Amino acid sequence: MKQQLPHLQISRLCKARPEAVYDLLADLKSHLVWAGARQTQDFHLVSLEAPPGPAAVGTSFSSTGVIPMSRRRWSDRSTVSIADRPLKFEITTQATAGDRNAMTAVYRHTYEISPAAGGSRVTYTLTQLSISNPMLRWAIAGMRRMTWLMTPMYAGRGLRNLIALAEDRDLPTQAGSRHSLSPAVGFTQEK
Repeated sequence: MKQQLPHLQISRLCKARPEAVYDLLADLKSHLVWAGARQTQDFHLVSLEAPPGPAAVGTSFSSTGVIPMSRRRWSDRSTVSIADRPLKFEITTQATAGDRNAMTAVYRHTYEISPAAGGSRVTYTLTQLSISNPMLRWAIAGMRRMTWLMTPMYAGRGLRNLIALAEDRDLPTQAGSRHSLSPAVGFTQEK
């Protein structure tokens, strides 16, 4: 019998078109906004280095970030494994946390986007493919279970941030203009 890999799945409706959500995911610099600046203080991206332009299959990038309830930082090397506009965007991440006796893990982040009435449905799946030298919260069965139960809180906020940013970029504002993303500072108002 095949063992099921640890994973979580969250699905949300979005008022933006599937293409708008997908284009935001493929714009890797935007991750610094929805998974960085708009994310919680104790779990967010701090840096991201990626090539310019929309990400495609094989695009690699690196990032660093803050881990909840830990002084450790994580450092990732990620590769886009699926880029099927506008339906699916997937990243495989090799993660490292800490310096001495560092925890290493491999995760798959899958975003499935489907048309829905008034916009789209975005489903995010996080799958842990492997882990070695786990931090205490991942090493002890009871704590690992609690950590996986808390993970949707952080991942859910990231998904909500992604959706809100996609809606901001895709839908006219009350003033009739659109927002555009400025990689350095977040938002600027187009005139």
